[in-house]
Amino acid sequence: MQLDRKMLNKLLALNDRQLQALIDKLAHDYGLDLSQLSGGSKDLSALRAALRNASDGDLLKLAEQLKSGGFSG
Repeated sequence: MQLDRKMLNKLLALNDRQLQALIDKLAHDYGLDLSQLSGGSKDLSALRAALRNASDGDLLKLAEQLKSGGFSG
């Protein structure tokens, strides 16, 4: 997945059901266990806010983490 501003806008245009389905698929594909997260609409609102406010540097960092399979803070 190409992670850039255009992709973020596409993600933000998804409805909650579509966005949740994409999150679930990506988590499965990357071997992430999201069972400990509550996954409610409040979480999706926070995710949408984070996507809207992501800088180009944030996108580069996330893309590198996805490529390497690591998510250290």
